[in-house]
Amino acid sequence: MKRILSGITPSGDGSLHIGNYLGAVRQFKKLSEDHDCFLFVADLHALTTIQQKGQLQTNIEALILNELALLGDLKNITFFRQSDVPEHTELQSILNNVTPLGLLKRAHAYKDKLQKDTTEDDINVGLFSYPMLMAADILLYKPDLVPVGKDQKQHIEIARDVAERFNRIYKKKVFKIPEPFIPEAVAVIPGTDGKRKMSKSLGNIISIFENEEVIRKQVMSTYTDPTRKHATDPGHVEGNMVFTYLEFFGEKAKIDQLKELYTKGQISDIEVKNYLFESLMKTFEKARKRYEDLKSHPEKVKKILEEGAAKAKIIAGMTMGEVRETIGLVNQYSLVSQRYHVTEHDNKENVTIDEFARIEMRVGKVTSAINKEGSDKLIRLVVDVGEEKPRIIFTAVRPFGYTPDYFLNKQFFFITNLAPRKMMDEYSQGMIMAVDGADGKPLFLSADGMPVGSKIR
Repeated sequence: MKRILSGITPSGDGSLHIGNYLGAVRQFKKLSEDHDCFLFVADLHALTTIQQKGQLQTNIEALILNELALLGDLKNITFFRQSDVPEHTELQSILNNVTPLGLLKRAHAYKDKLQKDTTEDDINVGLFSYPMLMAADILLYKPDLVPVGKDQKQHIEIARDVAERFNRIYKKKVFKIPEPFIPEAVAVIPGTDGKRKMSKSLGNIISIFENEEVIRKQVMSTYTDPTRKHATDPGHVEGNMVFTYLEFFGEKAKIDQLKELYTKGQISDIEVKNYLFESLMKTFEKARKRYEDLKSHPEKVKKILEEGAAKAKIIAGMTMGEVRETIGLVNQYSLVSQRYHVTEHDNKENVTIDEFARIEMRVGKVTSAINKEGSDKLIRLVVDVGEEKPRIIFTAVRPFGYTPDYFLNKQFFFITNLAPRKMMDEYSQGMIMAVDGADGKPLFLSADGMPVGSKIR
């Protein structure tokens, strides 16, 4: 599958409205059906404008809950926080040294500030180098496509320029040149005032996760037809924001009926707005329930973020290992304990690429999981790894609080070419992959949605 990367900054108050859903979240969810998607909360980017601890914390938490509630099952989606993967800022520092100053001076965000009578002394370096952090965000994961709005296209162009310049300077194709993905079908969603883009700062939004009375009030204030004085007057559908929103959230047959009645003056604005409210509540019913559940169980949110960060670090770590080796940071005096140890020198603590390539990792689905009788540590897994017969694989993780139910009917990554190991009266025919989590607890990376038996490379 092709890889998609996108990030969303916790600006405003971090909450999402229907404009965010239609312009970004719905589109990303659709892309995840047949793409390997990485979606991150760009909390470091928010520092350019938010410098109050409490506000930043609140914004980040709100955005995480909003996104997870709307995304749902996260199939093919790796969701994580930018600040949980330090490779983002490391790569930014390295890219700073191959990027011309003039390229950043042409960036829209910087130029817009200067045009608003803001002096250079009042512009922080974070805002100026914003495109460099975005370039690092993108290039770190070597995506094929980056979904952006038309106003963000320049950032992708800068990332492309930086990638090409790096590859040229070091005479090695380290970075994939990313392509912007700007679907024409996703238009700018006008706000409830019918004039400007939907924005919290303009107060012309319809919320998704506020209480019903707040949302009803927002719907009832939506711009309709100013020429219509009475419910019996013929109304106009074009430019009527209630009907604009209904095209996305209502049922076609019902919308067509309402349009006919409205143009004939046989139905009131209130009745049409009531249908819009009902349609919104129906559309977001499951998401609103997920939101309340996640808000009440922060441990579920942390688990999702831990798993996402762990998977993101694997990709980011591989890229940074290549980058550090390419630019010369890796040499005979490099510490073995460094995160990205890439070397051509023989060392008993290192493995060669050929040696590593002999490790076979596959996606496996757990079809049975039980506690091993006579052991207080082992869980016995029966795993389908795409072979004729399933494998028996043991994992000693009960002391960390894991139960068989955690593994049953889920997919994970397994090493399948280890020599069998006798564990009590049976042989374990492989090993489930894990990374270090909080307090040393092993964290298993989900492979749900990936083809069972497929090799990891």
